[in-house]
Amino acid sequence: MPKADTDWMRRRADDIDAAARQVKKQLAVADEAGTALRNGAGGWSFLDGLGRLEERWEDLNKVLRDELEQAAENIRFNASEYDGNENVLTELWHDLTH
Repeated sequence: MPKADTDWMRRRADDIDAAARQVKKQLAVADEAGTALRNGAGGWSFLDGLGRLEERWEDLNKVLRDELEQAAENIRFNASEYDGNENVLTELWHDLTH
């Protein structure tokens, strides 16, 4: 029976956390782009909708980060549960055979 590699699972959860941090950094990049657009396109009518576009991007960014963070949390929980179950089974086997 193959054994789950819980250390690998936890490293993947850390990778997901890193991805969530990178997604959050995109907020600053988008803000800079919005500022540059406002400065370079003064008087253009599309600028009226730019605030709403920024709000939608921020909302989408948060949803994505929340999903990534939940996935990482779930992976860590599953790794811990597997470790805990394996420990219980090992102890039970030891008690039964000794």
